[in-house]
Amino acid sequence: MVYYFTAKPMSDDDFTISTPSTIYMGKDKIENDPLIKHSHPKNIWFHVDNHSSAHLYLQLTKEQLVSFKSFDKFTIDSDILSQIAQLTKANSIKGNKLNNITVIYTPVENLHTDGSMDIGTVTFKNPKQVKRINVTKKENAIINKLNKTKTEITTEKFIENQEMLMRDILKERKQYERDMEEQRKQYEAQKEKNSDPYADLYNENNLQTNEFRNENWVEDDFM
Repeated sequence: MVYYFTAKPMSDDDFTISTPSTIYMGKDKIENDPLIKHSHPKNIWFHVDNHSSAHLYLQLTKEQLVSFKSFDKFTIDSDILSQIAQLTKANSIKGNKLNNITVIYTPVENLHTDGSMDIGTVTFKNPKQVKRINVTKKENAIINKLNKTKTEITTEKFIENQEMLMRDILKERKQYERDMEEQRKQYEAQKEKNSDPYADLYNENNLQTNEFRNENWVEDDFM
């Protein structure tokens, strides 16, 4: 099973329109491997540093996935980040009891795992792509609020959803590339037209007018 949670910025109120963030995690370590394997590569993975803990993920929105350029420039709302860190800490047997722990996070595509490792064990392809957040102490109010949003789906359904999302993102990126190519062609055509001072003399309307006149011209018109 895969558990889902919904987080909103702590500043959210009746006068603020905010987009909720989706967090998910496996029911136990058995789900760690399929979640790593099938999560969108740009989704963000969280774990307590130097202690065992559940693997948590931030599900990026379609807009974030399409616009994602690099993790260095990618930012997470500070309130959302704090809530995910709290939830990660709460799902660590040892880390949950400690103060001043560190939660690490990185894109799924930066994770490395293979058959020789224990279930759920990962290393990083690029350690420089790992960011950190300090959690001073457990905030029960945050954990309780997140737990009230908890839902679950089967691992099979999770995989199906992620695959569907990746297909949708691929379509949107291809459409974006087609739109950009069309804009480029229009730009080049306009640029070429602007460089020719006589271009407007030979546009479609003028050519049609000339054709009409040719049919009615007679030699006496030039006498």
